[in-house]
Amino acid sequence: MQARDNFQRWVAITPSDTIDIGETTADDGKARAPLAIYVGGTGNVVAVMGDGTTGTFTGVPAGTVLPITPIRINSTSTTATALLALYQV
Repeated sequence: MQARDNFQRWVAITPSDTIDIGETTADDGKARAPLAIYVGGTGNVVAVMGDGTTGTFTGVPAGTVLPITPIRINSTSTTATALLALYQV
C-alpha cells in the first residue's frame, strides 16, 4: 500500500469464525472484502483470505494499517481490538 492510498469508507469489524466482513448472518451474500484493515488496539489478527487460507499477524501495533484483503477476521486467537475494514468508494 502506498502513501497516496486513501479510504472513503470504513466499517467496524466484529471478529467471527463464521460470519464474513459485511455480513449480518453467515452466507447472506453481503460480504465485501476490504482493501485494508486498520488495527486500533495492539494484538494478534487472524485473517481468512478468499481462498480459505488463514494467516496470523502477531503483535500488530495500535494504529497499523494492514494492506490485506481478507473476507473474515476470526474471533479465535484474534486479540487486537478496534478493527476497521477500509474501502475506497
